Amino acid sequence: MAKITALCVSTKRQEPKREVPEAVFVPGGMEGDSHRGVTEREVSLLRAEDIRKAEREAGFPFPPGSLAENIVAEGLPEELEIGTVLVLGENVRLEVIEKGKKPGEPHSYDYRGWCLLPTEGYFLKVLQGGTVLTGDLVSAENPSES
Repeated sequence: MAKITALCVSTKRQEPKREVPEAVFVPGGMEGDSHRGVTEREVSLLRAEDIRKAEREAGFPFPPGSLAENIVAEGLPEELEIGTVLVLGENVRLEVIEKGKKPGEPHSYDYRGWCLLPTEGYFLKVLQGGTVLTGDLVSAENPSES
């Protein structure tokens, strides 16, 4: 089973996010995050495995939130199908709406020249809110298996 290894928010756009021990998901995103309510991409997610691969290539670590991600999860499938619903903790439900960004679409933030959200990141929509803690389990409900 997958689990959350980091939850991150920022108070200003184009700033690194800071790690928090828990987060409240509400319609539009995460409470206290500068991206809440800004676009249909309410929450961003990176797989811990993709971050570790990039760290090996870069030769330095990426602290939680440094890549502008809201959630870091370990143990998720390598590819998440659009429409997959992730269940975080007891009852938070997030739908995968996009992987990466569209070709040519600008991304205004990087960490020491590295940026993973446009290629490896997932963007999610809050279907059912609630509180999530670092360490909570994550399960994936694949739409093609429904």
